[in-house]
Amino acid sequence: MLDAALSALNGAPPPQERAAIGVLGGLGPYAGLDLVRAVFDETEASSDQDHLPVTLVSYPGRIPDRATWIADPSAPSPLPAMMDVLRKLDDAGCAVAGIPCNTAHAPAIYDRLQDGLLADGRDLRLLHIVDAIVAAVAERAPGAQMIGVLATTSSVENRLHQVGLEAAGLQALVPDSTHQAAVQTTIYGPWGLKAQSAPPDDRSRQLLLDAADHLVERGADAVILGCTELPLAVPERERGGVPFVNSTRALARALIRATHPGKLRFARTLVA
Repeated sequence: MLDAALSALNGAPPPQERAAIGVLGGLGPYAGLDLVRAVFDETEASSDQDHLPVTLVSYPGRIPDRATWIADPSAPSPLPAMMDVLRKLDDAGCAVAGIPCNTAHAPAIYDRLQDGLLADGRDLRLLHIVDAIVAAVAERAPGAQMIGVLATTSSVENRLHQVGLEAAGLQALVPDSTHQAAVQTTIYGPWGLKAQSAPPDDRSRQLLLDAADHLVERGADAVILGCTELPLAVPERERGGVPFVNSTRALARALIRATHPGKLRFARTLVA
């Protein structure tokens, strides 16, 4: 399973002049910042100079909500502004880019961004967050078979994570309708993580922990935090011995692996 996931992420090492990591930020703003921090955290470094070059471009006001457009293509599209940021990252010399927004990796968006880069003749390689998550499941929870998924309702309904997990031979478990509605509120509600990220509202954290417990009670061996807002409220690596798979950390490790594999920190144990 891990080999298949890594093969989707790995490519030829980039030339040194194009060795930077790009981050398409602003979806939401703290998620982009958290991905940059995760890149630093997951890099083997003993000095400033040992850290990796990273370019974050965050224009949140220009990028409409992804889930709204997926549900209603007549709504304002996020694609033009997202493509503009990817071009900026390519112009800045980035070899790869990551988008810290799981919903943005639905085929309706991700495939069009890939097509746009190809049509432009761009060298930038866009990684897929679900490939990174599947690789992280193998690292964090080897032997796990039933994987719980906490994500936006858009991602759950479009089976974004379920498809990737099932392709890797794993079973995906999503919350019941009551808990899913609660997860959605923790993201988009008036006191949710898009409105209040630093610090998160205590209600967001508690509802997410309740939803995780619900998945574990139904048999989940690990739980994916499949929206990059969620780790802002649930930074723990595990709960009651059941590992959380942080999608932001997973993407950070994939970005490092794709550009500077020798700088990637070894996968840490649950108690690290």
